[in-house]
Amino acid sequence: MTRDELRALLGELWDRPPPAAWHPTGFVVLELHRDARGALRLHLWPPAGREQGRPCWPVHDHVWHLSSRVLCGAVHSHGYAVEDEPEGDALLYAVEYGRERRSCMRRSERRVSVHACTPQRTEAGGRYAVPAGEFHASRVEAGELAATLVLTTRTERAHPWVVGPADGPALVPVLRPSVSEARVRSMLDEVDAALV
Repeated sequence: MTRDELRALLGELWDRPPPAAWHPTGFVVLELHRDARGALRLHLWPPAGREQGRPCWPVHDHVWHLSSRVLCGAVHSHGYAVEDEPEGDALLYAVEYGRERRSCMRRSERRVSVHACTPQRTEAGGRYAVPAGEFHASRVEAGELAATLVLTTRTERAHPWVVGPADGPALVPVLRPSVSEARVRSMLDEVDAALV
């Protein structure tokens, strides 16, 4: 996709913003298309005013393969080796999706150990991928703008996992707050100005 094509897409989104919501780890999700095979989404990290879930447990996996192109800014994708370990200091929580931007993390009995792998920093124009079932956490430095165009491809996995504390509650409700059209348009303007 060329810069002109990206600008045209941003213009279409600006004219008719799709519903947008905060992801629990602090970025905005705009779903552009979804079908039985997967989805196309735009992820936005504004430089300020990011909203995170409470609690915010960033290490997670997905039920789908993720392929991401960084449109502007830089994204740090940290991989993690998460292994079943009876003496591990963390537990896995299964994510169950509900309606109207609500989900729930349900504590399992799977005690695990977690080891950080080498982080990958991907700048504008670059791509990165995260296979289904691979634990990771994405981060954008505070005060910096970033945007990614994300393609997901469904698998047969039942649900995603989040790494949480061993002493956490049995159920953790999660609300994904909506983002106003005005805020979405403001972020789209920032991304458009930052395209390389």
